[in-house]
Amino acid sequence: MWDIKCIAAAMCFATSNILFAVHTSRLLLRPNLTDDDEEEGTSSIELWKELNPTHIQGQWARMSEERPIMASASLLNVVAWFLMIGPLLQSAWVLSRGGRRLVGPHVLLAMLAVCGGLVELLARLFYVGMMNAAQWLARDFNLDDWGGNAEGIGWRVLEMIHVVTRGMLLWIDAFESLALFGIFALLFYSVTTETALVKRELASKRSTATENSIMKDVFETSSECEDPEESASTPPQAAFQAVPERSTPSSESTGIVKPSFTKRFVYFGLFVGNIALLDFFAEVFRFFNWRVFGRLTMFTNIIMGGLLFPIWLLCLAWQLPGATVRFETVEHGARVLLEKRAK
Repeated sequence: MWDIKCIAAAMCFATSNILFAVHTSRLLLRPNLTDDDEEEGTSSIELWKELNPTHIQGQWARMSEERPIMASASLLNVVAWFLMIGPLLQSAWVLSRGGRRLVGPHVLLAMLAVCGGLVELLARLFYVGMMNAAQWLARDFNLDDWGGNAEGIGWRVLEMIHVVTRGMLLWIDAFESLALFGIFALLFYSVTTETALVKRELASKRSTATENSIMKDVFETSSECEDPEESASTPPQAAFQAVPERSTPSSESTGIVKPSFTKRFVYFGLFVGNIALLDFFAEVFRFFNWRVFGRLTMFTNIIMGGLLFPIWLLCLAWQLPGATVRFETVEHGARVLLEKRAK
């Protein structure tokens, strides 16, 4: 049985990042210079920094052609984050055993999932709305001649507003990468500590069973050596056999089950989390060297968002239903045992 929400989130993440990569590559591969600019040897970055109206107008014309791809990628990313909130909250609840184990880390895990999803949801919706309005201004409004001034001030103002808006989204993307790293790190810590707890519980259960077996052998040996009169005063064998059953309860009543998730799953998640952390540092440091760290950010986004993270979500979709069933079975067994003891 697979978790449908995780599968849908994985598909949305993969499609969204592929569309982002296609959009960026199409903008980069298209020529940004006119024939006159190429003859003068002026670069596109220099024209952009000078807020050249002709260059800016050409850029907005190209962005208008690519707007459907950008809008589709943004909306799919919003849907992916929204779908991912539920499985992450469910994982935190299962790993915390209903809020009875490592409450602080699991509350932080839930907060990162909810905050990351809501921030991404609001930011992407705001950005899509502002870009639609900006495209409308570039298409239908007079941005060339303001009050007899034909220097294209309107295009310069529009480009400055776009740069400021894009800067807000860059920091939100950086927070998204940092939130993903926190989620993967907390899941790794929770599952590894859960594995150690299960091993200790199993060792305690086996030790109790061994002690009961030794006591049973000693009792049987002593009963064979005693005379009939003394053995008559000893309790019957059936009364003693009830002790091991009471001392070694079932796994449902003690909560001794196998770990919720496999080690391979959490180690793979930690690897993806390290790539997300690398993407966070690339997002921050590209303000110092845009060319180098911008390319690194594009590479990490394609690798993590388009391939590794969807694979991790598919693994979660495969393991989460089984972990939930085991948790609910243990909870039901404990509840039944308490009801029997209360009677």
